[in-house]
Amino acid sequence: MSERSWGPSPFGGAAYHGEVTSSDILEVEWQFAVQDAAGVAAWLDSARVPGYTVRRQATKELHDTYFDTPAWRIHAAGYTCRVRNKGSSSELTLKSMAEAVDAIRSRRELTETLPPGVAVAPVQAGGPCGQLIRIAAGRQPVAPIFSLHTHREIFALGDGSAEVGEIAVDTTTVPVGEEPPVRFSRVEVEVEAAAVPRARRFVELLIAAGSLSPAGTSKFEAALEATGQHVPPPPALGSAEVNVAQTAAETAYAILRRQFAIFLANEAGTRVGEDIEALHDMRVASRRMRAAMNAFAPYLPPRLQSLRAQLGWIAAALGVVRDLDVQIERIPEWRAGFNAAQGEAIDAVESILKGRREVGRKRMLSVLDSRRYETFITRFTATLRRGPARSFAAGRAPILAVAPELVKRRYRRLVREGDRVDRQSPPEAYHALRIDAKKLRYALEFVGPVYGKPATDFSGRVADLQDVLGLHQDASVAIAMLQEMAAASARKLGPSGLLTMGAIAERYRQHATELRGKFPGVYRPLKGGEWRRLVKLMDGRRTLAAQIGRPT
Repeated sequence: MSERSWGPSPFGGAAYHGEVTSSDILEVEWQFAVQDAAGVAAWLDSARVPGYTVRRQATKELHDTYFDTPAWRIHAAGYTCRVRNKGSSSELTLKSMAEAVDAIRSRRELTETLPPGVAVAPVQAGGPCGQLIRIAAGRQPVAPIFSLHTHREIFALGDGSAEVGEIAVDTTTVPVGEEPPVRFSRVEVEVEAAAVPRARRFVELLIAAGSLSPAGTSKFEAALEATGQHVPPPPALGSAEVNVAQTAAETAYAILRRQFAIFLANEAGTRVGEDIEALHDMRVASRRMRAAMNAFAPYLPPRLQSLRAQLGWIAAALGVVRDLDVQIERIPEWRAGFNAAQGEAIDAVESILKGRREVGRKRMLSVLDSRRYETFITRFTATLRRGPARSFAAGRAPILAVAPELVKRRYRRLVREGDRVDRQSPPEAYHALRIDAKKLRYALEFVGPVYGKPATDFSGRVADLQDVLGLHQDASVAIAMLQEMAAASARKLGPSGLLTMGAIAERYRQHATELRGKFPGVYRPLKGGEWRRLVKLMDGRRTLAAQIGRPT
């Protein structure tokens, strides 16, 4: 047996670094509710179904305790956390959450053994489960939320030539304080994904014989309901609706509430890092909030600007990881057209990028785990709940009076800079124009509900320009990154690696040239009739509102 050891953990207590056995599988199982579990077990004992074999296996007594943080961060990350005591051994399991489709749930199941005779909390586990829990929980403590006991009868299901899956007949007891315990029974048929068609006919017979019905909830959900607990909803921030009757400050707060809700909803996924789109969405939400604070600055109290600076600090940490995600995602494109030796060089580049991403993620997680971040979340939540102060006179200006100039100012800047850009302009000019396009697009999206289709249609035109400029910027960033990596890691990459990186950089240069050729085609429509019609609409609404003294 390997020597066991304990090491310091920055997440509370010590992390166990002894011998760990772990698995990471896709669990595919039918889940059924049943009234007569004993009757189903008896039917399985005597079942004679042509083409199938059923063999009774062990009977087990399972003692499970589920854990989460006070803010349900593990649940928010998409997992349930369970420690199962099976007598002489115990294991820690994380299961992803998934809705049942035709009574089948397909879930990731990540499991690691826990050391016998040693009390190890989930947050201290030394394997992949413990690592994911620490990342998801951050600074929050991980504590039990409920326990349950399951009497399980197990049957092996075969199709005559090979084992197809396993049938579990469970009777589960959930202690409920001073009240009588809650009991429910389930039948679960677990199979490999490829074996679902082979098992389906037997399962249909089992449903009929045992009067089974699809389980509407998982064991976790059923026990949560039994113990009177619930996952708290997202924080109530106030109305996120934008409409013509609002003041400028009310519109700004509605926009900030909508984006802050998106920001918070993606924090858990960003922490875990399994879906890069969660980080992307969190970063975009932070950008939109900063853009809204900037656009509506004259109509918002000065205290919000200090919160905008905090958002910039958070967005910077998110941006480092997101930029590396974009480059790593393009590695397969880089491999196209290269031979095996050049492919090895790209492997080295990929290794460097992933190493930098790990460093960036550690920095990002330290930001998300910091008291400074917690303070920002608390203050910003409270600010949005309070809403705009009626005593701040500037904020009471009607949105119909404010929006036209808010949009026009950004449009004028975009056109002034866009008219100066041509094929020979430096990358910095294209990048600056991209930022101007982004500001105009955000402004149009902010007031889109006020002006409807004309605003959203023109926003689409700006998005077309932004897409071309964004790809051009991505190419410029990639070229600069490849040059920097070549200089910093020349020895590791070797001559072949440097030549390969040069070839990839040349591809990006050619792509940038193609995008410059597309620029006039997406820029020119911005100066056409769509813009003039939008201006006429905005000015007309402003004038009419002023004449009648109320929005129209």
